[in-house]
Amino acid sequence: MRFAGQLSRWADSVGAGVFAVLFLSLVVQVVRRFVLGAPAAWTEELAAIAFVWVIFWGTAFSVPLSAHVAVDFVVPRFARPVRRVLYAIGLAALAVCFLWALPGTADYLRFMMRERTPVLDWPYGVVYSVFLAAAVAVVLRCLAAIVHPDASDKA
Repeated sequence: MRFAGQLSRWADSVGAGVFAVLFLSLVVQVVRRFVLGAPAAWTEELAAIAFVWVIFWGTAFSVPLSAHVAVDFVVPRFARPVRRVLYAIGLAALAVCFLWALPGTADYLRFMMRERTPVLDWPYGVVYSVFLAAAVAVVLRCLAAIVHPDASDKA
């Protein structure tokens, strides 16, 4: 569990770093636009990229499973052992969907390596690579929550 804790802290640090990039790029844009009168297009593009990364990175690596939005009005009516089985079935279905999407996601990212962002000139395959990382993380977190349901909120 010590390794998992270190991994979790690392993931949170990366998420915080990406959020800092988002925040600082917005601050630079405001200063350049309203103080200096010379807006910079690169700050808008960087903020948009960082926003995508913050959302997908945070969802996949930092937000506990119990904090994700869920519609749950049937399962709580069952006894605890049945709830665990239903929870495991739901997690397995989610993992299967993400596993099924992995090859297509990887193929699309490979295809998008030829296209580049308009201002920063970064390959779109790199910009959206967080989708692939998030998909793999969701699969692993689902499997971990099935195997260790009591520890799933600590992931």
